[in-house]
Amino acid sequence: MILRRLGLDFAYTFLGLPLAVVGFSFVVHLVAVSIGTAMIFIGIPLLTLTLLLARGFADIERVRLQQLTGKATPRPRYAQASEGMGGWRRVTAPIRQGQSWLDLLYVIVNLPIAIITFVLPIVWWAMTLGGLTYWFWGGFLPQGENRDLFIETIMGADTAHNRTVVYTIVGVVALLTVYIVQRGSAALQATVAQALLTRLVATQQHMRDLSTSGAAAVSMEASALRSCGSCSGRDIE
Repeated sequence: MILRRLGLDFAYTFLGLPLAVVGFSFVVHLVAVSIGTAMIFIGIPLLTLTLLLARGFADIERVRLQQLTGKATPRPRYAQASEGMGGWRRVTAPIRQGQSWLDLLYVIVNLPIAIITFVLPIVWWAMTLGGLTYWFWGGFLPQGENRDLFIETIMGADTAHNRTVVYTIVGVVALLTVYIVQRGSAALQATVAQALLTRLVATQQHMRDLSTSGAAAVSMEASALRSCGSCSGRDIE
């Protein structure tokens, strides 16, 4: 179970950075061009294209969230342009949807978060594997006359044995904490994604459920009143 969880978290954070770089590169450049050409009206359709592209990256992230959590990830209902709309309103329909801007915001803010959640686990895995195997590959490193001040400070002398002891301890500590670091990194990236990509649709669904429950309660109360009225009429007769 722990190994499976580690594998899912590692795949999520490891693949998150390439996707974040590609999404950020395309979206930020398109936004800049859209703003620059807005005065000649080319920027408006281009902004719509940018929002649709951001929606595509958002949908990819929703699939990744579902694989990470093992739970269904709700997708917002993006309003479709009706047939009666004019051509300009159909082109600008995504611009008038709040979730489209949340998708765009996600693609932009995801890059710095993805860098953190990618680098931190990679460093921890490197310390784990490198430290635990230093006894094997450390002897092949040319030492020369340079001394490791870190080893000298801790162990009193920079020797092959002392280096092996210190780096093995580092590897053991990293091994004992790598699950926490990997789990925390995946949780951080997933939390931001859920806040921007699924929270709105979850709130909308909750409001619809409340509305449906309220309507059902009113209907039941009306039925009860009608039943009581019928009973009272029969009692009078």
